[in-house]
Amino acid sequence: MTNSFSSNVFENFVLSSLEEAYFVQRSLFEKGIINGLVSNGKGEDKATRGDWKSEETVIDYLRIRNLPLRIISEEHGSIDLVRKPEYLVILDGIYGSSALVKNPSTRCGTIISLANKLNPSYEDFTFAGITEFISNKIIYGRKTGLDFGEGGVFAMKYNSNNKNHIFEKIPKFKNENEDNARIMIDCYNSDYAQGITKGMNDFEIFMKEKVVKYLDGENISGAISSASMFIDLLEGKTDAVFNMVAKGVFEPPAMYLLTKLLGGSATDLHGNDLGDRKWEQVGMNLEGALFCSSENLSKRLIEKINIIS
Repeated sequence: MTNSFSSNVFENFVLSSLEEAYFVQRSLFEKGIINGLVSNGKGEDKATRGDWKSEETVIDYLRIRNLPLRIISEEHGSIDLVRKPEYLVILDGIYGSSALVKNPSTRCGTIISLANKLNPSYEDFTFAGITEFISNKIIYGRKTGLDFGEGGVFAMKYNSNNKNHIFEKIPKFKNENEDNARIMIDCYNSDYAQGITKGMNDFEIFMKEKVVKYLDGENISGAISSASMFIDLLEGKTDAVFNMVAKGVFEPPAMYLLTKLLGGSATDLHGNDLGDRKWEQVGMNLEGALFCSSENLSKRLIEKINIIS
């Protein structure tokens, strides 16, 4: 199986499963039922139909191919596709459900990551992808290319009938806005439905106390969906993202890999690189992370929020 993995076979299947989830999301959105609540989720949060069906689509696609994967997802829990899995997939069907329930046209989507071992650190993830059904796109990244050459971050942008797409490689960060950075903050100044995601009030308070109150004079905005904020970072529409790391941390491994592939910085709020941090399952530990287009910007913001002793 190792040779198959090194030739990107597993990554290709994971990408294809992500594309299938995107098509399901588009269909549910067009039918007007993507944000309906369902009762069969295993997570602590309330699950939307988009959450459940997106995860189900990915799991079913990978299951029938008998891949040596363990999938840990927010709504379906932990599933081994074979008796002795070797690699780990982290899956969140819809990141941004609280906003989705209130507005089905909100920006949100699936976040998925693949690691080359079952107990990985962030640096062990080799593939990550994000869907955004409302803007008809998938963003994904991989450490190596199909011919074992350089990998990178790529965009698949679909046309109006979702049958064809254009394929683009996203360029590395240019670092043009370090002094006048556009900063996005998780769970800050955003509109969302109450009672969907457990701990949202705690997340808001954490960001206000640890980050927002130190950023007077900065160009800040907020969002509920890490998926949307991170797509903006990758596409150069924002320069820094302060993100919550809590309750299962389904998104940070993807954000770490994609940021690093474009030459950016990914640290905790003390300025420590996240690479050797072990991925952990669900817990309500309240922590933060900072993803930036450059190390210089990261250092400036870390110093400004007065976290470094």
